Formats: sequence, structure tokens, C-alpha cells
Amino acid sequence: MSEKPASPKRRPRKSKPITPLDIFTRVMQGDETITDRQFDAAKVAAPYLHPKLAGLSMNAVVRRGVEEFSDDELSTLAQTGAAGCPD
Repeated sequence: MSEKPASPKRRPRKSKPITPLDIFTRVMQGDETITDRQFDAAKVAAPYLHPKLAGLSMNAVVRRGVEEFSDDELSTLAQTGAAGCPD
């Protein structure tokens, strides 16, 4: 009588934590399984996990005003976005 080979031990799946943003998105999509308690907890936790962008400092320098671009450069920017902006 042959024995079955030992199967490797399975690791328990680590579930991805649900963020306040996930809760808000599900509520906006009409998910009615979210409880009031979960929604209230998400509202309280959101500022700690998802800071407002206005609260972050930005160190941007404007190199040229829009008036300083040629028509060709403006056309290129309109087609490719800021990635096509020449330095």
C-alpha cells in the first residue's frame, strides 16, 4: 500500500485591508452591504490614511508662461500632454 505524498502546507491568504477610500467608493457605487458603523469608522480614519493634497507642500517652478510658447510647441503639448514639454 503506497502512501500519498505529503501536500505542502498552505499559507493562509492575507487579505488586502479595506481602506476608507474603498468604503466610500463602494457606497457611491450603491453597495448596501456597508453598515453605518463601517461608514462612520471610514470617515474618522480617512484623514489619517488619505491626507488632503492641499495639505502637502509643492515646490514647483514655472519655467515659461503660456505666451512664451510657439504655436508648434502648443500644438505638441495639446497632443502629447506635459510629457512632451521641451526643457
